[in-house]
Amino acid sequence: MNTQKEELPALRRRPWLRRKPRPIRQTMVIDRAPEVQIGIFEDAIYLTRRQGRGWVTYPISPEDLAAALSKLPTSSGLLPPNTLGTGTVNGQRFYVLYVLPRPAALRIVNRKQPHTIQTPPLIWAGCGQDYRIFALNSLEPPQAHSALYHAPFPNTYDLGSICWGTADRRSDAAPETMLAALTLYLEGSYFNSHIAQNRSRSKPRSVMALYRRLSAETPYPLDDLVPAGHDLDWLLSGQAWRERGLR
Repeated sequence: MNTQKEELPALRRRPWLRRKPRPIRQTMVIDRAPEVQIGIFEDAIYLTRRQGRGWVTYPISPEDLAAALSKLPTSSGLLPPNTLGTGTVNGQRFYVLYVLPRPAALRIVNRKQPHTIQTPPLIWAGCGQDYRIFALNSLEPPQAHSALYHAPFPNTYDLGSICWGTADRRSDAAPETMLAALTLYLEGSYFNSHIAQNRSRSKPRSVMALYRRLSAETPYPLDDLVPAGHDLDWLLSGQAWRERGLR
């Protein structure tokens, strides 16, 4: 009886003793046994460490866990030129690229010849098959606080996501496919009047009316761009893809 009374206060002080987590069973074929396993519960984090032929389990703080994980080597591998950032959202990798002004042959519905224009500086980002495009109103290298502007093209939603039309053959965003996906968007399908409004200050009804004044050699009028209401850090933090469904 005395022993039980002495154990009760200990259980109150150390609730993890009530239920000792078992080591997680391996479900993958690996060439060596793990040294440490982590169990994350609603109210605690447990670290299970191999000790001799058995295991010992004890609670750890989130700070200790972060410090342990920070020692693991990580590498993004070779990234595309002008990559501003990369990260992970919902288990998928995203990439944010800075694209200098470039000629683009924009094909328009019911028009035989494409409008070849020089684009403004663009921000091109992708997470899985969810791509985002914005413009910048300056030729200076972008900073995290740089304001984003609506890309001056139709078929682009307010949060930068894209209606691909007949060019919907894109692959998941990856270092080796990002620029090809941008070319596919700009030149691989026909633009129409869908979401062509409020993409130009001078031509608010349809940005395509502005294309008649432009050419591959004509710098895009950066003061004609319309603010998108976000800055570059919003993309770099992955927030754009956490707001899925809002477009």
